[in-house]
Amino acid sequence: MDADGKEMVDAYGNKVVSTAHLQTVVTDVFTGARKMFLLYEDDDCTVAAVTAGLAVLNGLTIAGTVARFRREAAAQQSFRTVEEVVKAFKEYVRSEWEHFVKLDSIPSERVPYLPDLQFIIGGYSLDEISGAVYKVSIRNNSAEAQFGWETKSGACFAGQADYVERLLTGVDSRFFDTLCQRADEQILSARRAGANEVLKQLETAKVAVPEGMQVELPEAWFDPGPFDSYAQIDFANLPTQYAVELVELLVNLQSGMQRFQMGVATVGGRSHVGVIRRGEKFRMLNEPDLVHSHTGYNHDL
Repeated sequence: MDADGKEMVDAYGNKVVSTAHLQTVVTDVFTGARKMFLLYEDDDCTVAAVTAGLAVLNGLTIAGTVARFRREAAAQQSFRTVEEVVKAFKEYVRSEWEHFVKLDSIPSERVPYLPDLQFIIGGYSLDEISGAVYKVSIRNNSAEAQFGWETKSGACFAGQADYVERLLTGVDSRFFDTLCQRADEQILSARRAGANEVLKQLETAKVAVPEGMQVELPEAWFDPGPFDSYAQIDFANLPTQYAVELVELLVNLQSGMQRFQMGVATVGGRSHVGVIRRGEKFRMLNEPDLVHSHTGYNHDL
């Protein structure tokens, strides 16, 4: 609507519609995409990744992009640390992403709204005492080291993980953000109402308020404090088989809840588990081969 409340139209008579409240609606889901892959491996360093977000870059699947990086990286240099692999991979994918989104023609204020491509990258190297895990955002051009505390262990997740977050931490980030936003709005509203009530009481008491008087109210914000209902798991001492089973539980929890809630299930399909252990090659567990099972309705051999 324009300032007079009339519907706005463009030069061709089409209605002008605000994009402020548009939301993406999922219409198709494909469960066969590969989202876990080896990034780099030699005798001293093994690094693998899982991905969330975009599924295709410039006509290549993310698995295809990773395969191209592996060929080029292995041919050009060797890496001594997980961090070196993360930096090189982020720069490589960022270049592909910038070409995909046509970043040169995008105003800077629109960049935060561009589709993101995320990775969780982890592994071992000869020059590092413990394993290393990084959370990477290609849109934000960031790589954040995880598990900065003494045990260097824990759980890291990206993409849709609200049920996993609720189980492990007691609250999921979407609910937490909504809670903080609403609390901040209510605090601001209460402060304004309190100031207006003071003015009203002064007027009722016929107390003259000096003209132009301004009162700076102290900043106020909502601090929910720590949530203490998190799952107490001794990540640092889990045997490898226990760790595999924990991953199975968490992944199947997320996809299982998606299966039963209303709407299109955007998490699902077969779960895949990869294992990295110091001094060993990266391996996927129980990976299926491609099969041709729908051979028709005749049972003759």
